[in-house]
Amino acid sequence: MDFLLRYPLKIRFKEMAILKLNNMTIRTFWNIFIKILGIWLVLSLLTVIPQFVRLLTFFGTNSQGRLLGIGITVALFLLTIGIYALILRLFVFKTDWLIDKLRLDKGFPEEKIELIIQRSTVFTIATIVIGGIIFVDSFPLFCQQVLLFIQQDNLFRESPKSGWMIFYLVKTILGYLLMTNSQFVVKLIDKQNGTME
Repeated sequence: MDFLLRYPLKIRFKEMAILKLNNMTIRTFWNIFIKILGIWLVLSLLTVIPQFVRLLTFFGTNSQGRLLGIGITVALFLLTIGIYALILRLFVFKTDWLIDKLRLDKGFPEEKIELIIQRSTVFTIATIVIGGIIFVDSFPLFCQQVLLFIQQDNLFRESPKSGWMIFYLVKTILGYLLMTNSQFVVKLIDKQNGTME
């Protein structure tokens, strides 16, 4: 305890956080894993939104059938958004409740996992990996859409592929921003959980 008195207050709190996280419990492991899974699932929403937008263009010419189809599509879209919001809330912000309900930390012979790494470091690595996967997935598709657009010599507004080109551009930029601004995402998650280091 004498070493705590020799350092300024700010350094003491940081050292205490590191000492606390040196022995990761099974519960902490599940907490980190579920948060990473939740972020990944919510980011998959980016591929669902354009599918709903594209579905709106496939309705017939009769106005009653068209309105019914659009209504069903909008209702399904709102239901999907609600499910993703629930996933975000449970997996990222209410992980302790989810671990308790599913009893994920029960039945292990060892209570602690010997691992010397901070939780924020794991979140940072996960954010960079998820951003990298999104970037690697969308950048080639964006380039393909741009090449098809150039080959067809269409105006941007008249091109049927322009929506997909914008979508892949946004997805590529999002992946890049996740890779380069991972600390911001980690701070946001920690702030929402009230565990800011």
